[in-house]
Amino acid sequence: MFIGHYGPALAAQAIRKSPSLMVGFIAVQLVDIGFFSLAYLGVEKWRLNPSIVGIMPVDLYYMPYTHSLLGSVVWALAAGVLAYVLAPSGRRLLAASIVSSLVFSHWLLDLVVHRHDLGLMGDEAHKLGFGLWDRPFFEVPLELALLFAGLWIYVKSTRARDAWGRRLIWVVPIVLLILQSINWFAPPIGDNAVFSGLGLLAYAVCALMAWTLDRTRSSNAPSALR
Repeated sequence: MFIGHYGPALAAQAIRKSPSLMVGFIAVQLVDIGFFSLAYLGVEKWRLNPSIVGIMPVDLYYMPYTHSLLGSVVWALAAGVLAYVLAPSGRRLLAASIVSSLVFSHWLLDLVVHRHDLGLMGDEAHKLGFGLWDRPFFEVPLELALLFAGLWIYVKSTRARDAWGRRLIWVVPIVLLILQSINWFAPPIGDNAVFSGLGLLAYAVCALMAWTLDRTRSSNAPSALR
């Protein structure tokens, strides 16, 4: 799952005094940002497996530090602590709660689509994953539904500050769909450095788009409530 993770981040903008959309975009992909960084360094591991049917013919066989349940909880708690420290006074507890929830939402959504590659405590033999990647007719609509449900909530809970705010709200999902299409249909990449680097680049592009939206749209809530 890729763009589906952004649905919760977009929806979270309907919460009064929530962290910025850019923070939300980073939070929902923080586990994968950690994975691609560790994979680049050779700490966590993956390999191509052309025999895998469906989407993502990649065997994610060693991800104990990012994609185990325990690992994801640790990432979520650490991100929540950081959000608490950096948030303005009066918003710290809310910021920590939202950021932690968004980080952990990544594991919950991955559980639905991943094959049996999500451990509980680490790299134990028995791993979890409902495997919707093997059933594209279910996975693709689910991913699109998550994104557009979040986008609908975001559009309803924000307003454009200028013409750019009215335009970018449609440019962003188009770019996300292009990135997702590459993820679904492009030939798999076997080089670890390229695979990891492109993954991190995609997340950076998405975070930059969220930063731009933050500056062209504002909440519909009265300013006293923000």
